[in-house]
Amino acid sequence: MKHSILLVDDHPILTDGLKMVFRDNTTFDIVASTHSGAYALALLKTKSVDLMVTDYSMPDMNGLDLIRQAKALFPNLKTIVLTMHDEASIIKEVIAAGADGYVLKKCAMEELAQAMESVLNGKPYLSAEVGQKLFQLAKQPESDESLTDREVEVLRLIIKELTNKEIAAQLFISDRTVEVHRKNLMRKIKCTNTVGLIKYAFSHNLV
Repeated sequence: MKHSILLVDDHPILTDGLKMVFRDNTTFDIVASTHSGAYALALLKTKSVDLMVTDYSMPDMNGLDLIRQAKALFPNLKTIVLTMHDEASIIKEVIAAGADGYVLKKCAMEELAQAMESVLNGKPYLSAEVGQKLFQLAKQPESDESLTDREVEVLRLIIKELTNKEIAAQLFISDRTVEVHRKNLMRKIKCTNTVGLIKYAFSHNLV
């Protein structure tokens, strides 16, 4: 009997590619795909799904919130985050929310089937690079959740009053990725607005 898989990602190239890869697979059956976290939750209520593979960044909610809500509804559902985000803080939060695996998109085709098999057999799976990030984070003092180099770059551009779109263009990343960095900055710095980010930057000599 095949394991039923739900794909959640707003990049059709990726979802279509994965469907092609697993089309003739005798172990996994991709029963549905969607670009929306809300629609994924609705699908889970109508379809029998063994494993959900989701991106972290999506238009309506991030993968962290999706996993939290999906696990609350279906505690036995297995989940893998398939993303380009390799920040230790994001990885840590996603695992704490109940993710069973974390795979980087640049390793997707080589690792995803292995990750899916591992997770469905009750064993967590992390890309090697992800494991290294967590190891580095674990070596930091408990109270010190330092900013990544990329977060510092984003913070410096925020201070220059650049919009998300302008920051994205300058750093060659997506608007959504900038928004993720902005939210992580506010969480780490423990502020709720841009003024708090600016105060932090000046007090820590980042400008």
